[in-house]
Amino acid sequence: MTAAETQFDTMVQALESAEDVTRGKLFGHPSLQVKGKAFALRYHDDLVFKLGRSRVDDLLATHPEAVRFDPSGKGRAMKDGLHVPLSLGVDWLAWAESARKFVHDHA
Repeated sequence: MTAAETQFDTMVQALESAEDVTRGKLFGHPSLQVKGKAFALRYHDDLVFKLGRSRVDDLLATHPEAVRFDPSGKGRAMKDGLHVPLSLGVDWLAWAESARKFVHDHA
């Protein structure tokens, strides 16, 4: 199991008990969803969170390792998605909970 798989599984175990959280897929990758909308995604060996444009802008300014999520790889990044390498070593569960709240409030 890769580090990304382990970290994602930890997030699933912690958040899946919330009544509005379900497992799903986005772009063929495992995701956590609320109201049918993905808020966290294991994307290859990294994690992606849907945090909202202003929060993503703030995090990009302080975490240069992170980038806007561009699943196509063609320069069409998603404004609300942050693609984060595991090497960043932040509190992933807190980021996932923040993403869950954002999607819940905006779905």
